[in-house]
Order: sequence, then C-alpha cells, then structure tokens
Amino acid sequence: MENSLINTLQMHFALLQNQPLTGGIVAKNLRITDNGSGELSLYGDFTITLKVLDLTTNGAPNLNSLMTFTQQVISNKLRGGGYKSGVIIHKYNSLQKKFDRTKTWTYSIRYNFNITVNVTQINMLSQLKGNDFVLAVVDSIGYQHTDQYGRRQSSAGLTQGDGGPATVSYSEWQKNKYFGVHEFFHTLGLDDIEDSSKKNRLMYHLGDNAGQIVSDTERGNMLNFLMTNIGDITQKNYANINLNTVTRLRTFLNNSTNGFKYNKAKFR
Repeated sequence: MENSLINTLQMHFALLQNQPLTGGIVAKNLRITDNGSGELSLYGDFTITLKVLDLTTNGAPNLNSLMTFTQQVISNKLRGGGYKSGVIIHKYNSLQKKFDRTKTWTYSIRYNFNITVNVTQINMLSQLKGNDFVLAVVDSIGYQHTDQYGRRQSSAGLTQGDGGPATVSYSEWQKNKYFGVHEFFHTLGLDDIEDSSKKNRLMYHLGDNAGQIVSDTERGNMLNFLMTNIGDITQKNYANINLNTVTRLRTFLNNSTNGFKYNKAKFR
C-alpha cells in the first residue's frame, strides 16, 4: 500500500475520531482556484513543526535562543507566497472541484499559504513520530566533502535528503545562527549552492558562507514541497505522509561515514 494512501486513511480516521492531525506539516482550510488559463492558486493555513533533539554531551545552554532565531527566520523566509511554473499534475476540473486522474496537464502554481512555524525541543526519541521533522544537535560532524573547486570542506551540518532528518554541530551553530535554518531548508527540498557569485544566498555552504537570501525560485520549491501531491488540496485538511523519521534518524546517526559525535545515552 502506498504511503499516500496510508496517509489519507490515517487522516480520515483522525478526523472521524475528532483527533487533531499531527506531523511536520499540518494544513487546514485548503482550497484551490483555477483561472482557466493554466494557472492554479492554492490556499490554506499551514503549521510547520520542527522538533529539535539535543544530543550534545555537555548540554546546549544557548539552544533556546538558537531555536527562537531559527523559528523567526523560517517564518520570514516562507512568508509572502510563491510561484512555480511547469508543474505537471492531473487536470483540475473546477466545476466538479476535483482532479481528473485520467488526464495530465501542465500548470503554473501560485502558493498563497498562511504559514505558522513552531520550533520545539524534545528530550527523548519517544517524542518523535514517523511524519515529524527533526533537527538533531550533535557535538561535532566529521564528514568532509570535495567542493566543485576541488577543495576539501568540513561540515557544520548534514541532512538526509528531502524530508529527512537534519543535524547540526552545536559549536558551529553558535558561530552562525543561520546553520539550523540552512539544514532545515534541505529537509524542505533545497540544494546547496557552491557558485562563488552567490555568496549572499542562505544555501551557499562553503567555508566563507554568510548569506541570508532565499530566492523566489527557492521559496516556490519549498512551498511546493509543503504540498507535493497537489491533489491533496481537495481534502480540506492535510498532514504530511509518514517519513519514517525515527528509523532514518537512527540510521543516519549510526553511519560512520558521517562522523557524528554525540551522547549516545540520550538517543534511546
């Protein structure tokens, strides 16, 4: 059974039981309009929750300050809506208010989402669910990569792909408060930037990174990630699919290639 079908059944069950939807992405009051010229506008009230798990050996006394800053920046960068062209999905029937699964169409999408961001601390693995977003704070990260210029680069943070768990070194996060945002935006689907002409960009990740700018294209890509399956917009309420977060985080941290140093006693 596909994750999307499982997710739909779980959402319907929660609604029938009058239980609140939970997860990294929860949306309500979803609706869609079609201008008749190949452009769809999506609307909804979204809550994004990032759970921060402190795995440092000696604790992270400035963690609350870093979390507050991260929450504010994520909110700011996602504000204002977004636009993405060339999106191929099922054809939308505005009269029937549903997608025709027998036909595909190429649309431009306008995202008009009201977004609330919560960055909260958790103290144990049992507080993490399968469809949560997580940022694990570790002592250090040994992983190095070779950039496009052939230079070896250390890592202040690592993220395991779209939707995956993110990590950040506490000492490096203290040096640059944007590192937590940078790693979480990987979770939301953004790639690193190494072009030296774009050092002002938040996703620039080489040694002299100090950028803070997110482009309109990047914002559109992240908003698209919030509702990758646009057909879900017709459900009125929505929570993201199971990301298998707990297992992925455990596998990620235990991968010796990544060189994570952290308090293993906290990770249980």
